[in-house]
Amino acid sequence: MNKLILTLLSAGLVALSIAPMDSEAKIVEEERSLYQNVYIVKEVGLTCMRFRKKSHNDLSQSCIYDEKPKDLVFDYYKLAMGATFFLDDPKDMLVIGLGGGVLVNRYKEVYPNANIVSVEIDEVVAEMAKKYFDYTDDGEQYETHVRDGRVFVKRALRKDRRFDFILLDAFNSDYIPEHMMTKEYLEEVKGLLKPGGIIMANTFSSSALFHHESETYHQVFGDLYQIHFEDEKTNRVIVVSNQALPEKKDLLQKANHYKPLLSEYGVDTLKVFDAISDEINWNTDAKILTDQYSPANLLK
Repeated sequence: MNKLILTLLSAGLVALSIAPMDSEAKIVEEERSLYQNVYIVKEVGLTCMRFRKKSHNDLSQSCIYDEKPKDLVFDYYKLAMGATFFLDDPKDMLVIGLGGGVLVNRYKEVYPNANIVSVEIDEVVAEMAKKYFDYTDDGEQYETHVRDGRVFVKRALRKDRRFDFILLDAFNSDYIPEHMMTKEYLEEVKGLLKPGGIIMANTFSSSALFHHESETYHQVFGDLYQIHFEDEKTNRVIVVSNQALPEKKDLLQKANHYKPLLSEYGVDTLKVFDAISDEINWNTDAKILTDQYSPANLLK
């Protein structure tokens, strides 16, 4: 059953990897949404969704390989598959920031019995995900809400919805919208977790907001893990919960268990396991981000 609920309010999408559009790139579709121009680009065996036509620092929002669409293009995708190390047969999953739906498609395959809710602010992005990235929300298990992520969270709280797993992946063309980085927002998202539920957040390891952002998560959730490849200069994934996180050594069994399945997507689960760290590598005196203090537009 196709569940597409339209309420467009604010900006927030997925940002994955910095890659300039090369001379061989071909724009196959372009559409202006309420928030930006959305481009579908074919280049070097890839199909990508972008929000800028041509820029040295162009942000590719989603990409798939044309010949092997299940293989994950970006390291960030692979980091996010580390969710499997923390989850036990999740029943209810929430992804805020659909983009091309690449991760949702993989989560559906790994957890075929899970109910998965996807939230995407931009109707055009949701349409392009279905047209070019094989995203579908057919069936009672799947919902697509075209809505600002924070608005969805507030409404879900009022309806007493709860989730085993939440992926925070909302980006605009620059970074995470500042109203979705604050202590108040993270507390709202935390309220959507079932006991022992897991939140994973896609963030940048090289952002000027790194210290503020990290300490904000630390203040709201306490202990956290970061998953970050040493050779990956941009993305990191933060892992938090409303209960104590498992010790890293206890995650190895699942890393081995999922190795055959995730290798089909080009994911080396042992490499992802090695990339998990509980090191506090940020300034704990950094001012946290709040609804009253969120200078994200100044610190990108």
